[in-house]
Amino acid sequence: MSSHDKYAKYAERVRLFKGLKTCDVEEVLHSGKIIHFREGQTIFHEGMLGSNMFIVLGGKVGIYKKNRLIGHCAVGDAFGEMALLNGRPRSATASALGDVKLFTIDERELKQVLRMPIGRQLLMNVVHVLSERLELANGRVSELSDTVDLVGAK
Repeated sequence: MSSHDKYAKYAERVRLFKGLKTCDVEEVLHSGKIIHFREGQTIFHEGMLGSNMFIVLGGKVGIYKKNRLIGHCAVGDAFGEMALLNGRPRSATASALGDVKLFTIDERELKQVLRMPIGRQLLMNVVHVLSERLELANGRVSELSDTVDLVGAK
């Protein structure tokens, strides 16, 4: 597969790259680093300080809260952005569920990308992803609230 084809594939599959041209995706990927983890390796621990985010380019990552699997990230998914954006400790642990290939970008590198002409589109994509997660979390809270109301009514 040619480099152009590889970047075109990432442009299609990575939600944060929606609306970006293949050459823009290449520029973003060259701003950060590609890293690999083997199955079972921890990418970061809950409570750790972190200043970088990750995008899954291959494999799957498990997201754990207090040693309980609460979700997973597959190819195209981003994770770790909350610690990057708010400067607070990691809210969960991330571990490789198999061999994984990740793109990572730290705060300094992200700020450089956001100064580029593609920065506005990339930032809007981050906002969309975070708003989708908030909507999903709100739905789960509502369902739990309904369950608590049902149990309390008995």
